[in-house]
Amino acid sequence: MENDIKFIPLTFRNRHDFLELFEQDDDPWVEERFKNAKSVYEYVCMAKIIMPYSFKHGGQDWLVYQKKECIGILHAFDFNKESGEFTQRRCSIGYAFGQAVRGSGIPQKVVQHLQDYLFTKWNMLFLTASVKRENIRSIRFLKGLGYTERSAERDWQTDEDKAVSSTLILDLFRSKRTQNKIQAQWKQEKKDYLAWHATWIKQPDGSYRIPS
Repeated sequence: MENDIKFIPLTFRNRHDFLELFEQDDDPWVEERFKNAKSVYEYVCMAKIIMPYSFKHGGQDWLVYQKKECIGILHAFDFNKESGEFTQRRCSIGYAFGQAVRGSGIPQKVVQHLQDYLFTKWNMLFLTASVKRENIRSIRFLKGLGYTERSAERDWQTDEDKAVSSTLILDLFRSKRTQNKIQAQWKQEKKDYLAWHATWIKQPDGSYRIPS
């Protein structure tokens, strides 16, 4: 990339650069596990030992360097190795940048580069990002990159899950045609589920029995 930006996979050796970047960072949206030597080591263990062999939740992390200085980290995860519906060609992304580059425009260019890589090299159809609803800065950042809030056709179950409903899910589609096709499938899935749910038999205690 321009501006002497390089991407290097996160490893046990360079984890110290990762820790140094965030250890003293008081930004409330930087995860606490990125500020502690033990938790950073455990995170790298997960990233290098577990995620590469996960059939449904594979992933890769890269440290972002400007010249020789670490300025951030990128995550691409929830790669699904199963074959089947075309909507499985997707993954989630995450990111965190050091104080020195926040607001500089560099994070936008870096994440855009990641998106282009995932769409072209990995043939993804859409990308997903999850953000706490209170994190207005990150939501604005993602919307500036073209992400849109997930449609009701896909998020129809989240009202029953408080942990999920406190998180905003945004999607970025490879093209408008892809977006229309995927959202049409989500709409059909919702319709099929509601038709099935209507067959459930309510019990006296308020629970439901699913017909065999």
